[in-house]
Amino acid sequence: MANRIDRMTASLESVVGGHSIYAARRQEFATDKKVPFKVASAPFQLTSKQKGEISTIGADITSYFKAVDELYCFNGTVRNILNTGKPEIFVVDRPVQYLFVRPDLIITSKGFSVCEIETSPFGLALAEMLNRAYTQEGFETMVDDGALPDYIQASTPIEGTIVYSNKTAAYSGQLTFLADEVFSGQGREWKTQKVEDVLSDKKKDEKGIYRGIYLGEYMTDPAVKMLLDQSINYSDRLIPSPTPHMEEKAVLAFLWDRRFEQRLRKQLGDPAFNHLRAIIPPTWIVGQERFFAPGMPDGVATSVDLASLSRSKRTLVLKESGFGVKSSWAEGVKFLHDQSANTARALLQQAQGSTDSLFVVQQFNKAQDIPMTYESQDGTIQTAPRARVRLTPYFSMAEGDTGRLVGIKATGCENTDLIHSSSASINAAVR
Repeated sequence: MANRIDRMTASLESVVGGHSIYAARRQEFATDKKVPFKVASAPFQLTSKQKGEISTIGADITSYFKAVDELYCFNGTVRNILNTGKPEIFVVDRPVQYLFVRPDLIITSKGFSVCEIETSPFGLALAEMLNRAYTQEGFETMVDDGALPDYIQASTPIEGTIVYSNKTAAYSGQLTFLADEVFSGQGREWKTQKVEDVLSDKKKDEKGIYRGIYLGEYMTDPAVKMLLDQSINYSDRLIPSPTPHMEEKAVLAFLWDRRFEQRLRKQLGDPAFNHLRAIIPPTWIVGQERFFAPGMPDGVATSVDLASLSRSKRTLVLKESGFGVKSSWAEGVKFLHDQSANTARALLQQAQGSTDSLFVVQQFNKAQDIPMTYESQDGTIQTAPRARVRLTPYFSMAEGDTGRLVGIKATGCENTDLIHSSSASINAAVR
């Protein structure tokens, strides 16, 4: 069996080729290994019921994504909320255009729990790398080999650039993999460039641009600001669209806001609405507590008052919602039940007083402990008996092709509720 895993790791390294998976953002996690994490011995196995559930999630999440955009377009209250902290360049009406949405699915003892919806490409290449590697070794996976390139190439221009910034440079290797192995081929030519180099490209107005940057970088990176300021010349070819209202964690909160319940239920239909309520944990926007349909925990009036509750009564997560420096890569995630009362109060007061960024509070659903086998550094097979697993499925969002699974990966971590790819994590394709 050890030889089987040796071949699996070698297969993943072969797929990665000359691209890097990611560069550690903290020096203590730096490594010269081509694969900077643990590799599972086989694809993560789902039951037929779980596979069917993921298919339903794809249809319902993409429908909900569109429904929230319609709320933004036609409801002044939603518009004002989601425009919080946004410069004028982003609050003009423009069509929403995304290639995919990615719900983060935590596997709990009661089923899937959607803790966030992402639209950024970070992790998409890794999902494709893993899928190719396991397929190459003869495993069946949930995504057919070639499905992602076929979808991307049918949904993007023939020629273009994937752009990254100083902040996202750690993932430039994955973005280059996407350009070389997914966006390009069959007469198509895509490349990867840093923002500064794209700005000097005189032909950029004639090509597609895929955005491997966060819109919030507009406020901190002059080159990103210049690129987005100029995007009026090529807004129809900039993907994802510069529509930050759809890149807020706060979009999940509208499902639990009684002001919009009737409209969303009518638009989505009872089955989809009820299904989303079952998988999306109760979530509210800090400052909008009075509209939270289930009512605040233990009858408190404001989010700050949560600090007065015992830890057992505040099993909640505080998150910076978007358009802020800590709204990506779990940097702004705080488990309130892990904080002292004083620390929790300070964090919640900061969130309550913010005028530059939205914050949300979400019910915490603990991940189930699931055994995962992986190859250790000495080449032997080891088992993590209590891995907490997050699935990241990518669902298509192109016009005329929405809700289809085009990528998925599993990440398992022990001894932490922050389940992200890291040197200690176990990663796998899904079958």
